[in-house]
Amino acid sequence: MGCCESIVKTFLFATNLLIFLLSCAVVGLGFWILFDRPSLVNLLDQTEATIPIYDSAVILFLIVAFSAIFVSFFGCCGAYKESRCMLGTYFLLLLCLLILIVVGTVIGFSQGIDSIINPLKDTLYMYDETSSRVDVKEITQLWDEVQTDLRCCGVESARDWSQQNPRYNGEGYIEDQGAILMGPKVPRSCCATSAEQGRCMRSPSGKNGAYMVGCYVLLSQQISDHINIVGGIATAVIAVMVINLLIALYMCTCALTEDTDVLGRPTKRNYTRTAGYGRP
Repeated sequence: MGCCESIVKTFLFATNLLIFLLSCAVVGLGFWILFDRPSLVNLLDQTEATIPIYDSAVILFLIVAFSAIFVSFFGCCGAYKESRCMLGTYFLLLLCLLILIVVGTVIGFSQGIDSIINPLKDTLYMYDETSSRVDVKEITQLWDEVQTDLRCCGVESARDWSQQNPRYNGEGYIEDQGAILMGPKVPRSCCATSAEQGRCMRSPSGKNGAYMVGCYVLLSQQISDHINIVGGIATAVIAVMVINLLIALYMCTCALTEDTDVLGRPTKRNYTRTAGYGRP
């Protein structure tokens, strides 16, 4: 193997090390996204809507990342041994992983986060502090936690409550802490820091201490950041994989000389004995 081929071999080894490091980063990132998903996204479990980056896409990325760690080790061995068999297998495995990660990237970016607005608004209708149903109590608790922790109200704004939930259309009443509250327009969790919560619930405004910013508005940036981080690392992995595919193909077809067999061992040469050689 000449100087150029040695450089290619070293470069393949180095890029496989880079794939190994990037794959480890994807594994860590995948688990971070799974366990750090916004609490508002948990409300989607009660609907048919999903965000791919927290569902199918991240699972696919984790599968590809774990597989890439194994494949990168295989590629390093193939480059070190200069084995056509190992490099050919590495090429096929890497090609399959490349297809999977491209599919995962497409899935992750295929659905805009705006598509979750309506499903989230649908959950507002089920909010009822007096209900004994398990699913309704869960949704009610989730909305109270989200609005209290993030200091937000509704999906896009506080007006969502009066538009989506008849209990808060300003014309009815609710049981609030053992008393009857007439004409509420938002739940108590939208007025958690208000000095006069009853007044705030009947007339939600910033002056009365109500949270006027929608929860989706606050969380959309966090979701977008997760998507951008995953997309950036996935793009880097795809670029390195394409380079490695080309290098592995070159080494399989051109770089390895005929003096090396498929297992990377020197081939045996057949020598013909010259007439009279070795005879006295």
